[in-house]
Amino acid sequence: MAASGQFVRAVRDLERLSTDLTQREIVQRGVDIAQTATGSAIAYLHFLNEDQNSIELGVWSHDTLAGCVAVYDRHYPVESAGIWADSVRTGGPCVHNDYATQTGKRGLPDGHSPLIRHLGLPVVEDGAVRMLVGVGNKPADYDQHDVEVLDLIARRIWSVIRQRRVLERFLDVGQQFRHVQELASVCGLEYDVDEDSLAFDAMFATIFGTRHPTETPSTLHEFLSFVAPGDRERARQAFAGAGGNRQALRIGCHRCSGEHFPAELKVELRPREVGRGAICVGILQDISDEVVAEELRHRADHDPLTGLFNRHRLTDWFRQGLGRRGPGDHFAFHYIDLDGFKPVNDTWGHSVGDEVLRVIAQRLQQTVRKDDLVVRMGGDEFAVVQTGIEDRRDVRVLAEKLLAAIGAPIGALGRSIEVGASIGVAVCTGSDWTVRQISADADRALYQAKAAGGRRYVVAAPGDEPAGEARG
Repeated sequence: MAASGQFVRAVRDLERLSTDLTQREIVQRGVDIAQTATGSAIAYLHFLNEDQNSIELGVWSHDTLAGCVAVYDRHYPVESAGIWADSVRTGGPCVHNDYATQTGKRGLPDGHSPLIRHLGLPVVEDGAVRMLVGVGNKPADYDQHDVEVLDLIARRIWSVIRQRRVLERFLDVGQQFRHVQELASVCGLEYDVDEDSLAFDAMFATIFGTRHPTETPSTLHEFLSFVAPGDRERARQAFAGAGGNRQALRIGCHRCSGEHFPAELKVELRPREVGRGAICVGILQDISDEVVAEELRHRADHDPLTGLFNRHRLTDWFRQGLGRRGPGDHFAFHYIDLDGFKPVNDTWGHSVGDEVLRVIAQRLQQTVRKDDLVVRMGGDEFAVVQTGIEDRRDVRVLAEKLLAAIGAPIGALGRSIEVGASIGVAVCTGSDWTVRQISADADRALYQAKAAGGRRYVVAAPGDEPAGEARG
């Protein structure tokens, strides 16, 4: 359970690694996460220089520094390093659970903490070791689980570092904060337009599920094979800068497993620093969680049959709107109940009835202004919140339009059907109205419209007075 808790905390901490941090902050936080997640006592992170023959001694965890004197050397020879650097030589993870008995354990940097147990692994990109991450002195032996956890952490750290470097080179600080929010599902990219040379960081493999971190598209054509056919031309145009030098678009993608997911592609086209031509730099983000959240928010506020707002959204509007209203902000609540709808369902079935409801919903939306709210209350009941009214004449005009829109013949699945409506209207011209009072007045007026034979509207008088105006 303790190990599980450490892993969960590590995942959460990894999500907080972002390009908003400096590179130094990224690696320092990353190495502390590595130590905690593996239950180790010490941890380090070093970079390999381009010549692959020397190590830039970089960062130690805070706990490591508390027990030793750090040595910072930008060119520590690999040949001088002991078995703690074997993962550089082998290109894979190395575990030493009895470090003291190992041969070749020479070559610890001066002042380094004594090693009892050790796990080190490299981050390899483009056939070269880029980074070396290691942990040590865990109370128990390191096992395959520790290797997998450390590999996950190391890849995440390197991905964020790569993205940070790309952004530092091609985007100014303001753009970084406006356009990039680093998440676990974001990968950086760089595209040479003239050479058709495309490079993604190691997070591409995580997002798309390729077998190896180095298996990333190297040309635009290869990348487009991961894009939904209907979005390929839009993506191609974005990389070419056809829609402007800076673009953001949503595209459909699919993983190697065949699973489809939504993604957001953000690119910026910049002139080449030397010579002619252009370089395109950007990010690709898996926005599955964002889209799911949007869908859930939409479902919470909308009626699934008609696409109109539902009672929940109406309640929110009343609560927010009444709190913001001033003395001159008048509105009317039109409570609509269809007349003659039940026989439609009984005679023609629910499929025809559903089509009638969808047509009426569309007509209501076409009848009101853009600032008005159209709601399906449930069943065959609808509501319209009419905003910005000057006087009761505005209310009567809209009520008559609503009756006419609903009463016009409806073509539903090859049949011509006619229904009517009764409307009860509550007019709110003061600032002391409550949701309960508005609903009660509109409901009372609707009852009177029904009692008078339907296919008409009644405008309620304020408070408990009898309803006043009626039109059929």
